[in-house]
Parts: sequence; structure tokens; C-alpha cells
Amino acid sequence: MRPGAFGLGIVALGAFAGRQIVWAQPVEPTHVAPRPAGSQLPPAAPGPPTPAEPETTPGRTGPRPLPGLTPRPGPSAELPKPPSDPAARRAWLGARLDELWSTPPLAKAKISAIVLEADSGKILYAHGEKTPLNAASNVKIVTSATALSLLGPEYRWRTTLAVVGPPGGPPLPAGGEVNGDLYLRGSGDPTLSAEDLATMVGDLLALGLHKVRGSLVIDDSLFVGGYVPPAYDQKTESTASRAPSSAASLDGNVVAVTIIPGATAGAPARVVIDPASPYFTIAGRVVTATSGPAAPSVETKEEGNRTRVSVSGRVRLGSDPRTVYRRVAQPSLFLGHTLRQLLERRGIAIGGSVRVGVAPAQGLRALAAHDSAPLAVVAQELNKRSNNFTAEQILRTLGAEIGGHPGTWDKGLAAVARYLGGLGIKTGSFQMMNGSGLYDSNRFSAEQIATVLRGAAQDFRISAEFLASLAVAGTDGTIAHRMGGTLAERYVRAKTGTLANVSCLSGFAGSPGRLPLVFSIIVNDVPNPNDARRAQDRAAELLVAYLEAEANPKP
Repeated sequence: MRPGAFGLGIVALGAFAGRQIVWAQPVEPTHVAPRPAGSQLPPAAPGPPTPAEPETTPGRTGPRPLPGLTPRPGPSAELPKPPSDPAARRAWLGARLDELWSTPPLAKAKISAIVLEADSGKILYAHGEKTPLNAASNVKIVTSATALSLLGPEYRWRTTLAVVGPPGGPPLPAGGEVNGDLYLRGSGDPTLSAEDLATMVGDLLALGLHKVRGSLVIDDSLFVGGYVPPAYDQKTESTASRAPSSAASLDGNVVAVTIIPGATAGAPARVVIDPASPYFTIAGRVVTATSGPAAPSVETKEEGNRTRVSVSGRVRLGSDPRTVYRRVAQPSLFLGHTLRQLLERRGIAIGGSVRVGVAPAQGLRALAAHDSAPLAVVAQELNKRSNNFTAEQILRTLGAEIGGHPGTWDKGLAAVARYLGGLGIKTGSFQMMNGSGLYDSNRFSAEQIATVLRGAAQDFRISAEFLASLAVAGTDGTIAHRMGGTLAERYVRAKTGTLANVSCLSGFAGSPGRLPLVFSIIVNDVPNPNDARRAQDRAAELLVAYLEAEANPKP
């Protein structure tokens, strides 16, 4: 799986489903996605710089110290010390938070913020807490909590390869030839990778299959409503943040394009596509240069039944290879052509074409199957790495499983409304158009986001998995490089959200021996989201300091 989420906003690095990938949560108006997805894992090709989360931490190099073997960071030098008296301490917290929102960079911003006790729900601080604002990727909190609650943390997606045949007897005719079609039935799996397909092909080979006289049919009928999620048409760029959604998806529905400088000045750079699928065509070239601007351009566009990868610009002589990720145009055909190539490389011939169609409802015999990781694991890709593609796949899966086949975004949103209604959040009091929070499409208040956070944390069936899906301050995910070296490091679990003039941080603040606090801070109309992030980070440290000053911590 690869990027399907973000842009000039957050970047998270990591590996998923056996592939190194790059994610970046979109920030308007531009989207760029460096590498790799899901944050700080093994080495990967560098991506373009991004001014959004997570920011880099100057001076921090080398391996991260083990938390159990190093002293816990103390409070920031300028952090005011809270009083121990409960009433005075609460007044101190309110005054300090109010100061943050009144600073010049945030003076004209719209802010909805709330802090409450996780166990009792008692509100400790509120500022515009009922004001619906663009919640950006904080919407993924709603998507993940709904999915974990209604589908269960153990839910898995199953992808099958099947042929028409009797349920009994040998799986294949004598001689290993199938006269009809080979069907891949998609389940909406957001994690399916080329490696998973290769494993399934190996299973076919082990059964003795060596020829399919018919076509390779990709059945993506579990989802209907097209490939482009609601509100995604507000932009047209080909960044990974806008990866399309399909019941038959592969590698996050993005292609990795690596540009390798030529050996001499003036030589064309080498362009490498991964996966090297016949679904892609390459147009243009990148020139190797010794001076001047060196910013190669990579765009993708639908061209018939293929995706054209157009490259241009210059790359510096002697520079490291650069990998960027771009959306594919037709995900089901992308999967089909890639699968056909894998089959033929292993000696399994396909006599017909690759096409998108519907598998027979009866009479299919499954020859190979792949089960995804459980939803509890996939939720970490969603929240820690803020993966837009994963969010939309989960939302339509909710539609199919809760609303009935086929899955649509509207059915998924109805399932979300049902879950929120159970928490006391009435339909009509919020606006949700997609599962990722991308673009100008969703409105939630800080009070509503905090209600979802608290509800998920109190639901014993899903609380552990939900909390584990959130990024940890100074440690991983989209806040790996935020709040490090402060009281908040490893004591804040939260979800970020970033768009051009939007910055959000919502989650939990804890402290040894104290019950945690739930908080949500949604900032809109801020000229520079970095200013809002700094205020949010300080707010999170203030919450931990507030807990630390409690006179009688819980045993």
C-alpha cells in the first residue's frame, strides 16, 4: 500500500503491507507528498519538502533513545507552573489557554476548543466549543471510531481469485487449463499490495493452473458511485492525496515514480515506475543539469484505458534519486493489468483481455484468497498516518456492511450518523461529506469531536484499539516531530488535521497516576497553520502540566 492521503500539509513516513510508502495529508491550495507513508520507518527515497505536519526537529539526529532508559523530559523553560489548589489550577489553565488564542497570529482566527475529564465528562475549559468548523483530518476520528464500533476491530477484507466450476471435485480441470474467465472479486481492501497479488498467483501456480482461455475480469461492484470521493473534485491535481477509491484497489491506487539523474550533464534522467505495470505509459523527459533550477515535474492523467505518467524539468547531476507518488486514474484496471503481468511472469497465460465486470453470483469456485490485516491495524494507517485513501475505503465498506451491498458514500455516511446519534450528536448538527476530511466539505465542533473521542475511549470493545491508532507526541505518526523534549512527549495521543488555513489537534493528554483529559482544538482562517500548531502543542503541554500539579494523583 502506498500514499493515498495528503499533500502540502502533513507528511508521515513508514512501511505498510510490506511496502515503504509516503503519505501526506492535503493542505490547500497545493498538495505535495513526500515519502514514505505512515511515519519514520526504514529508509526511503526523499520527497519534496512540506511546510505542514510533522515538522522536523532541528538538532535531533541518530537513533531515538529508549523511553524506559532515559529520564522523562521536564517542562519547557518558559512554561508557567500551575498552582496545586484545584480551583486555582483550573483558573490557571483557562487563563493560559485564553492567552494562546489571543496572540497576534491567531487574533483573527476562528477557534473551537474544549478540555474535559475523560472519566466524568466534566468540562474544564471551553472556547467556542459548539461552533462547527472545518475539522480537516480530525474527521478521521469520526470515521475510525464508527468503523471500529460497527464493524469490530477484528474485521478483515477478503480478496478472491475464482473461476466458474462445481463446488466439489478437483479445483481445476485436468491439464490446468480453464476454459472460462478468471475473476478477481474486490472487497474494498485498503491494504492490498502487489506482494499480496504475487502470493495469490503463487497459490494458483501451486494448484497447477497454467492457462486461462478467457479474460481476467476485475469485479469492483461492491462499491458503486464512481472512483472520486465527494468534494475531491474541488481540486484536479494528480497528487497521492487524491487517490481514487474502488472495491478493487492496489497499492493505495498510486504509482511511485523515481527519477535518477543521468551520468553526465545534458543526459536524460532515468524514470522508473513502481509497480512496473503495463497499465502505465511514460511521456516526456527530465534533463540532468549542473546548475540552475532542478525541480522535476511528474503528473498523471487518464489516457484511454491507461494512466499516462508525464515527466518534465531538470534534475541535478550527482543528486540522489527522487521518488514521488501520483494517483492512478482507473484503479480497477490498474489492479487488473498489474495482476495479468504477475500471472504471465509466472507462466500462467491469459487468453483474453483485462476488463472490469461482475462475477457470477452463483457457481464460482475460489482458487486463492487474501485476507487483510484486521481493522485494528488498518486504523493505525488511518489515524497515525492520516491516510485519505484508507478513510474513503473504510467509509464505503461501512456503507456495504451496515447499509447493505453495494457500498456507497451515502450509506457509509448514514452509518456514521447512526453511530454519532448513539453518542448524542444529532443529525443536522454536523456536516460530513467524505471519510477523510479532505477539502472544504466537513464541519464539526470541538465539543462533537471530544464527544467521539470520549465515547470511543469508554467503549471497552474498541477502546484499546482506538487509542493505539492515535499518533504519540514526539514518537510516531503525524506528531512524531512535535512536542518532543516537553512534558507532552509520549503523554499525548492525538489526531492532526491540516488544510491551507486550517489546523486541528484532538486527542488525550495523560500523566503518570492521573486520569487523562480529552481535548479538541480546531482552528480555521489562520494565515499560517504553523502558528496554530505551535499554540496547540503548547496547549497540550499545559494540559499535562495541569495534571502533574494534581495534589492527590490516582493510585
